[in-house]
Amino acid sequence: MNNLKNITSKYDLNIRKYEEKNHIKIIDTDKGKFVLKNRNKDKDKLYEYLNNKNFDYLLNKDTIEEYDIFPYIEEVKIPKEEKAIDLVYILSLLHNKTTFYQKVVLDDIKKQYEEITAKIEYLNKYYFDLQDIIEQKIYMSPEEYLLIRNMSLIYSSLAFSKEKLEEWYQYKLKQKKERIVLLHNKPSLEHLLIGNQKQLISWDNYKRDIPIYDFLYFYKKNYLDVEMPSLFDLYQSKFFYTIDEYLLFFVLLTIPEKITFTRHHYADCQEVYKLVQYLSKTRDFVLKENEKYQEEYKNEFKE
Repeated sequence: MNNLKNITSKYDLNIRKYEEKNHIKIIDTDKGKFVLKNRNKDKDKLYEYLNNKNFDYLLNKDTIEEYDIFPYIEEVKIPKEEKAIDLVYILSLLHNKTTFYQKVVLDDIKKQYEEITAKIEYLNKYYFDLQDIIEQKIYMSPEEYLLIRNMSLIYSSLAFSKEKLEEWYQYKLKQKKERIVLLHNKPSLEHLLIGNQKQLISWDNYKRDIPIYDFLYFYKKNYLDVEMPSLFDLYQSKFFYTIDEYLLFFVLLTIPEKITFTRHHYADCQEVYKLVQYLSKTRDFVLKENEKYQEEYKNEFKE
Protein backbone atom coordinates (compact mmCIF):
# COMPACT_ATOMS: atom_id res chain seq x y z
CA MET A 1 0.00 0.00 0.00
CA ASN A 2 2.96 2.33 0.64
CA ASN A 3 4.03 1.92 -3.00
CA LEU A 4 0.53 2.86 -4.10
CA LYS A 5 0.78 6.04 -2.00
CA ASN A 6 4.12 6.81 -3.67
CA ILE A 7 2.51 6.49 -7.09
CA THR A 8 -0.47 8.67 -6.26
CA SER A 9 1.89 11.24 -4.73
CA LYS A 10 4.19 11.32 -7.77
CA TYR A 11 1.30 11.83 -10.21
CA ASP A 12 -0.73 14.04 -7.86
CA LEU A 13 -3.71 11.69 -7.88
CA ASN A 14 -6.56 11.58 -5.40
CA ILE A 15 -7.96 8.05 -5.19
CA ARG A 16 -11.75 7.79 -5.13
CA LYS A 17 -11.98 4.02 -5.47
CA TYR A 18 -9.56 1.09 -5.44
CA GLU A 19 -10.11 -2.53 -6.49
CA GLU A 20 -8.11 -5.63 -7.44
CA LYS A 21 -9.22 -7.77 -10.37
CA ASN A 22 -7.42 -10.62 -12.17
CA HIS A 23 -4.01 -9.80 -10.66
CA ILE A 24 -4.25 -6.11 -11.54
CA LYS A 25 -5.11 -3.02 -9.50
CA ILE A 26 -7.63 -0.47 -10.78
CA ILE A 27 -7.65 3.00 -9.23
CA ASP A 28 -10.37 5.55 -9.89
CA THR A 29 -8.91 9.04 -9.36
CA ASP A 30 -9.75 12.66 -9.90
CA LYS A 31 -7.77 12.44 -13.16
CA GLY A 32 -9.45 9.30 -14.46
CA LYS A 33 -9.02 5.54 -14.08
CA PHE A 34 -5.63 3.80 -14.18
CA VAL A 35 -4.51 0.17 -14.19
CA LEU A 36 -1.49 -1.00 -12.19
CA LYS A 37 0.28 -4.27 -13.00
CA ASN A 38 3.37 -5.73 -11.40
CA ARG A 39 6.38 -4.65 -13.41
CA ASN A 40 7.99 -7.25 -15.66
CA LYS A 41 11.45 -6.24 -16.87
CA ASP A 42 11.25 -8.78 -19.68
CA LYS A 43 8.12 -7.02 -20.96
CA ASP A 44 9.94 -3.69 -20.73
CA LYS A 45 12.32 -5.08 -23.35
CA LEU A 46 9.39 -6.37 -25.39
CA TYR A 47 7.74 -2.95 -25.43
CA GLU A 48 11.02 -1.31 -26.43
CA TYR A 49 11.48 -3.86 -29.23
CA LEU A 50 7.95 -3.42 -30.60
CA ASN A 51 8.13 0.36 -30.37
CA ASN A 52 11.36 0.24 -32.37
CA LYS A 53 9.52 -1.85 -34.95
CA ASN A 54 6.79 0.83 -35.15
CA PHE A 55 4.12 -1.51 -33.86
CA ASP A 56 1.47 0.98 -32.78
CA TYR A 57 -1.01 -1.22 -30.94
CA LEU A 58 0.42 -1.23 -27.42
CA LEU A 59 -0.98 0.42 -24.32
CA ASN A 60 0.84 3.58 -23.34
CA LYS A 61 2.49 2.93 -20.00
CA ASP A 62 4.69 4.53 -17.42
CA THR A 63 6.77 2.70 -14.84
CA ILE A 64 7.44 3.47 -11.22
CA GLU A 65 9.03 1.16 -8.66
CA GLU A 66 7.53 -2.32 -9.21
CA TYR A 67 4.42 -1.21 -11.12
CA ASP A 68 3.56 -0.49 -14.74
CA ILE A 69 0.83 2.16 -14.99
CA PHE A 70 -1.68 2.17 -17.86
CA PRO A 71 -4.68 4.34 -18.57
CA TYR A 72 -7.92 2.42 -18.06
CA ILE A 73 -9.62 1.91 -21.43
CA GLU A 74 -13.38 2.31 -21.62
CA GLU A 75 -14.17 0.00 -24.51
CA VAL A 76 -16.47 0.85 -27.39
CA LYS A 77 -18.98 -1.96 -27.94
CA ILE A 78 -18.70 -3.30 -31.49
CA PRO A 79 -19.86 -6.59 -33.07
CA LYS A 80 -17.55 -9.58 -32.61
CA GLU A 81 -17.01 -9.92 -36.37
CA GLU A 82 -15.72 -6.33 -36.61
CA LYS A 83 -13.45 -6.80 -33.62
CA ALA A 84 -12.15 -10.07 -35.07
CA ILE A 85 -11.22 -8.30 -38.31
CA ASP A 86 -9.23 -5.72 -36.33
CA LEU A 87 -7.48 -8.43 -34.30
CA VAL A 88 -6.50 -10.50 -37.33
CA TYR A 89 -5.22 -7.41 -39.14
CA ILE A 90 -3.12 -6.42 -36.10
CA LEU A 91 -1.68 -9.95 -35.85
CA SER A 92 -0.65 -9.81 -39.51
CA LEU A 93 1.14 -6.51 -38.84
CA LEU A 94 2.85 -7.91 -35.77
CA HIS A 95 4.17 -10.86 -37.76
CA ASN A 96 5.24 -8.75 -40.72
CA LYS A 97 7.13 -6.28 -38.56
CA THR A 98 8.98 -8.93 -36.51
CA THR A 99 9.91 -11.48 -39.20
CA PHE A 100 13.39 -12.93 -39.35
CA TYR A 101 14.88 -16.20 -40.62
CA GLN A 102 16.89 -18.84 -38.84
CA LYS A 103 18.59 -22.08 -39.80
CA VAL A 104 16.46 -25.23 -39.61
CA VAL A 105 17.73 -27.56 -36.90
CA LEU A 106 16.93 -31.10 -38.05
CA ASP A 107 17.10 -32.59 -34.57
CA ASP A 108 14.36 -30.19 -33.45
CA ILE A 109 12.25 -31.05 -36.50
CA LYS A 110 12.64 -34.78 -35.86
CA LYS A 111 11.67 -34.34 -32.21
CA GLN A 112 8.55 -32.34 -33.13
CA TYR A 113 7.60 -34.91 -35.77
CA GLU A 114 7.95 -37.78 -33.30
CA GLU A 115 5.93 -35.97 -30.60
CA ILE A 116 3.04 -35.18 -32.96
CA THR A 117 3.13 -38.69 -34.43
CA ALA A 118 2.92 -40.18 -30.94
CA LYS A 119 -0.04 -37.94 -30.11
CA ILE A 120 -1.93 -38.95 -33.27
CA GLU A 121 -1.24 -42.66 -32.69
CA TYR A 122 -2.29 -42.39 -29.05
CA LEU A 123 -5.60 -40.70 -29.98
CA ASN A 124 -6.27 -43.27 -32.71
CA LYS A 125 -5.83 -46.12 -30.23
CA TYR A 126 -7.71 -44.28 -27.49
CA TYR A 127 -10.81 -43.73 -29.64
CA PHE A 128 -10.64 -47.24 -31.13
CA ASP A 129 -10.56 -48.77 -27.64
CA LEU A 130 -13.33 -46.44 -26.44
CA GLN A 131 -15.47 -47.36 -29.44
CA ASP A 132 -14.91 -51.05 -28.72
CA ILE A 133 -16.01 -50.64 -25.09
CA ILE A 134 -19.12 -48.63 -26.00
CA GLU A 135 -20.23 -51.01 -28.76
CA GLN A 136 -20.15 -53.96 -26.37
CA LYS A 137 -22.76 -52.32 -24.14
CA ILE A 138 -26.40 -53.31 -24.39
CA TYR A 139 -27.51 -49.73 -23.70
CA MET A 140 -25.49 -46.68 -24.61
CA SER A 141 -25.70 -43.40 -22.73
CA PRO A 142 -26.68 -40.33 -24.83
CA GLU A 143 -23.08 -39.07 -24.95
CA GLU A 144 -21.79 -42.51 -26.00
CA TYR A 145 -24.37 -42.75 -28.76
CA LEU A 146 -23.49 -39.25 -30.01
CA LEU A 147 -19.81 -40.12 -30.02
CA ILE A 148 -20.29 -43.45 -31.84
CA ARG A 149 -22.36 -41.75 -34.52
CA ASN A 150 -19.46 -39.37 -35.21
CA MET A 151 -16.45 -41.69 -34.86
CA SER A 152 -15.78 -41.55 -38.60
CA LEU A 153 -15.29 -37.79 -38.28
CA ILE A 154 -12.68 -38.31 -35.56
CA TYR A 155 -10.81 -40.99 -37.53
CA SER A 156 -10.84 -38.98 -40.77
CA SER A 157 -9.49 -35.93 -38.92
CA LEU A 158 -6.65 -37.99 -37.46
CA ALA A 159 -5.90 -39.54 -40.87
CA PHE A 160 -5.78 -36.12 -42.52
CA SER A 161 -3.53 -34.80 -39.76
CA LYS A 162 -1.17 -37.76 -40.17
CA GLU A 163 -1.06 -37.31 -43.95
CA LYS A 164 -0.16 -33.63 -43.68
CA LEU A 165 2.39 -34.36 -40.95
CA GLU A 166 4.26 -36.71 -43.30
CA GLU A 167 4.22 -34.06 -46.03
CA TRP A 168 5.48 -31.45 -43.57
CA TYR A 169 8.30 -33.68 -42.31
CA GLN A 170 9.55 -34.58 -45.78
CA TYR A 171 9.53 -30.91 -46.76
CA LYS A 172 11.33 -29.77 -43.60
CA LEU A 173 14.12 -32.33 -44.15
CA LYS A 174 15.06 -30.42 -47.32
CA GLN A 175 14.51 -26.91 -45.96
CA LYS A 176 17.51 -24.77 -44.98
CA LYS A 177 15.82 -21.79 -43.30
CA GLU A 178 12.51 -21.12 -41.60
CA ARG A 179 10.58 -17.95 -40.84
CA ILE A 180 10.30 -16.80 -37.23
CA VAL A 181 8.12 -14.03 -35.81
CA LEU A 182 7.19 -12.61 -32.46
CA LEU A 183 3.94 -14.23 -31.31
CA HIS A 184 1.44 -12.77 -28.90
CA ASN A 185 0.69 -16.46 -28.23
CA LYS A 186 -2.77 -15.95 -26.70
CA PRO A 187 -4.61 -13.59 -29.06
CA SER A 188 -8.32 -13.39 -28.29
CA LEU A 189 -11.11 -10.88 -28.68
CA GLU A 190 -10.84 -10.15 -24.95
CA HIS A 191 -7.20 -9.10 -25.41
CA LEU A 192 -7.98 -6.41 -27.98
CA LEU A 193 -9.15 -3.14 -26.42
CA ILE A 194 -10.95 -0.72 -28.71
CA GLY A 195 -11.47 2.80 -27.40
CA ASN A 196 -10.03 5.94 -28.96
CA GLN A 197 -7.25 3.64 -30.15
CA LYS A 198 -6.84 -0.12 -30.70
CA GLN A 199 -4.51 -1.83 -28.26
CA LEU A 200 -3.43 -5.45 -27.92
CA ILE A 201 -2.90 -6.39 -24.26
CA SER A 202 -1.80 -9.38 -22.11
CA TRP A 203 1.65 -10.14 -23.51
CA ASP A 204 2.65 -12.47 -20.67
CA ASN A 205 2.95 -15.52 -22.93
CA TYR A 206 4.71 -13.96 -25.92
CA LYS A 207 7.43 -15.97 -27.66
CA ARG A 208 9.37 -16.20 -30.90
CA ASP A 209 8.42 -19.10 -33.15
CA ILE A 210 6.93 -19.87 -36.55
CA PRO A 211 3.87 -17.73 -37.34
CA ILE A 212 1.04 -20.31 -37.24
CA TYR A 213 0.47 -20.44 -33.49
CA ASP A 214 -1.31 -17.09 -33.15
CA PHE A 215 -4.04 -17.84 -35.69
CA LEU A 216 -4.23 -21.43 -34.43
CA TYR A 217 -4.99 -20.21 -30.90
CA PHE A 218 -7.46 -17.61 -32.18
CA TYR A 219 -9.26 -20.23 -34.31
CA LYS A 220 -9.65 -22.74 -31.49
CA LYS A 221 -10.94 -20.12 -29.09
CA ASN A 222 -13.37 -18.36 -31.45
CA TYR A 223 -14.40 -20.82 -34.20
CA LEU A 224 -18.02 -20.78 -33.01
CA ASP A 225 -18.29 -17.00 -32.70
CA VAL A 226 -16.92 -15.62 -35.96
CA GLU A 227 -16.61 -16.59 -39.63
CA MET A 228 -13.11 -18.07 -39.82
CA PRO A 229 -12.65 -18.56 -43.60
CA SER A 230 -12.95 -14.85 -44.39
CA LEU A 231 -10.74 -13.92 -41.42
CA PHE A 232 -8.07 -16.39 -42.51
CA ASP A 233 -8.24 -15.00 -46.06
CA LEU A 234 -7.70 -11.51 -44.62
CA TYR A 235 -4.71 -12.69 -42.60
CA GLN A 236 -3.23 -14.52 -45.61
CA SER A 237 -3.65 -11.46 -47.81
CA LYS A 238 -1.33 -9.58 -45.42
CA PHE A 239 0.94 -12.42 -44.29
CA PHE A 240 0.96 -15.50 -46.51
CA TYR A 241 2.00 -18.84 -45.03
CA THR A 242 4.91 -20.71 -46.57
CA ILE A 243 4.56 -24.41 -47.50
CA ASP A 244 5.90 -25.72 -44.20
CA GLU A 245 3.73 -23.29 -42.22
CA TYR A 246 0.59 -24.28 -44.11
CA LEU A 247 1.21 -27.98 -43.59
CA LEU A 248 1.90 -27.76 -39.87
CA PHE A 249 -1.10 -25.47 -39.44
CA PHE A 250 -3.31 -28.14 -41.05
CA VAL A 251 -1.78 -30.83 -38.83
CA LEU A 252 -2.33 -29.06 -35.54
CA LEU A 253 -5.75 -27.70 -36.47
CA THR A 254 -7.23 -31.12 -37.27
CA ILE A 255 -6.01 -33.17 -34.29
CA PRO A 256 -9.13 -33.77 -32.16
CA GLU A 257 -9.23 -33.26 -28.42
CA LYS A 258 -9.47 -36.27 -26.11
CA ILE A 259 -12.95 -36.84 -24.70
CA THR A 260 -13.09 -38.28 -21.17
CA PHE A 261 -16.50 -39.23 -19.82
CA THR A 262 -17.30 -38.13 -16.27
CA ARG A 263 -20.74 -39.82 -15.84
CA HIS A 264 -22.35 -36.40 -15.70
CA HIS A 265 -24.45 -37.02 -18.79
CA TYR A 266 -25.43 -33.46 -19.62
CA ALA A 267 -21.86 -32.15 -19.33
CA ASP A 268 -20.48 -35.13 -21.26
CA CYS A 269 -23.01 -34.61 -24.07
CA GLN A 270 -21.95 -30.99 -24.29
CA GLU A 271 -18.29 -31.97 -24.59
CA VAL A 272 -18.98 -34.50 -27.34
CA TYR A 273 -21.23 -32.01 -29.15
CA LYS A 274 -18.48 -29.33 -28.98
CA LEU A 275 -15.95 -31.80 -30.37
CA VAL A 276 -18.25 -32.75 -33.24
CA GLN A 277 -18.95 -29.10 -34.01
CA TYR A 278 -15.27 -28.28 -33.99
CA LEU A 279 -14.33 -31.17 -36.28
CA SER A 280 -17.21 -30.48 -38.68
CA LYS A 281 -16.45 -26.79 -39.02
CA THR A 282 -12.72 -27.45 -39.23
CA ARG A 283 -13.15 -30.14 -41.87
CA ASP A 284 -15.02 -27.71 -44.13
CA PHE A 285 -12.50 -24.95 -43.45
CA VAL A 286 -9.44 -27.14 -44.03
CA LEU A 287 -10.73 -28.81 -47.19
CA LYS A 288 -11.29 -25.40 -48.74
CA GLU A 289 -7.92 -24.09 -47.61
CA ASN A 290 -6.14 -27.27 -48.71
CA GLU A 291 -7.51 -26.84 -52.23
CA LYS A 292 -6.17 -23.28 -52.37
CA TYR A 293 -2.86 -24.41 -50.91
CA GLN A 294 -2.49 -27.20 -53.50
CA GLU A 295 -3.21 -24.74 -56.30
CA GLU A 296 -0.84 -22.10 -54.95
CA TYR A 297 2.12 -24.44 -54.49
CA LYS A 298 1.53 -27.06 -57.21
CA ASN A 299 4.54 -25.93 -59.26
CA GLU A 300 6.90 -26.17 -56.30
CA PHE A 301 5.82 -29.74 -55.60
CA LYS A 302 6.29 -30.69 -59.28
CA GLU A 303 9.87 -29.54 -59.01
